[in-house]
Amino acid sequence: MVSPPMTPPTILLAVAIVVVCAPVWGTLAFQVTAPPPSTSSWMSRSSTTMTTMTTMTTMTTPPMTRLFSSTEQEVNTDAWEEDSDPRSNVERFLDKKFPAFYQLLGKNDEVWKTLNTDSTESSTGYTLFAPNAQAFQNLGEKKRNQLEDPRNLEIAQKIGLYHVVPTEAVTNQRLRTEDWTVPKPKDGGPRPITVSGIQTLAGEVPVGRSKSGGFLGFGAKEDGDAVVGPNARILQSYVIGENIIHEMDSLVSPELLWRYCDQLRIL
Repeated sequence: MVSPPMTPPTILLAVAIVVVCAPVWGTLAFQVTAPPPSTSSWMSRSSTTMTTMTTMTTMTTPPMTRLFSSTEQEVNTDAWEEDSDPRSNVERFLDKKFPAFYQLLGKNDEVWKTLNTDSTESSTGYTLFAPNAQAFQNLGEKKRNQLEDPRNLEIAQKIGLYHVVPTEAVTNQRLRTEDWTVPKPKDGGPRPITVSGIQTLAGEVPVGRSKSGGFLGFGAKEDGDAVVGPNARILQSYVIGENIIHEMDSLVSPELLWRYCDQLRIL
């Protein structure tokens, strides 16, 4: 069957359709006929993107050189490297900042031998709970004299050892970390902390949360601070190398040890 010839209006309409639709057909034709990108060029672009992402991650991630947080103060020991003092930087820092505690540790010659040997063989560092001058002042004259009494040397050594964690640098943040695997208490208080005790050279020392409020010990609620031993709080932390020294407002050793003072030996 032969189609009749197109009249002039029909020709004009066909021309208009071709003019209008040509760009669309061209786009479709390019999408259909254009060859897909080669595998090598795609891998090249992907590799460039991955390299860029890796570079960004490396630049934004802090170096994992130590596990201490920004709340600890790093002690500058550069000036000590130039003199001939044979003591370690930690010993010299304690002698200057916490002389009473340094004297207490000095009653046991094995303490620094153990710490200095372990610190050179391991990168985990150690922890010292250093009572400040006010903590020793709060002991009272009687207890301070008992620490200096030769009859109480064994007890004084024991008290000092309770302040030494020889194999790990334990930060204040770790002692305060809450246990999020348990539900929050119904009274609105904080969750329990994950560390309940810490092993020292003299034995385990309990770790808990300080309490505030209440009356005569009743009705007090736990707050966010950690306490070590009977009720010692961390006031400030100092970092020397891989080691950490916590300034404490009281001793962390058990109160029971004082009962054995002024006797010949611990029974």
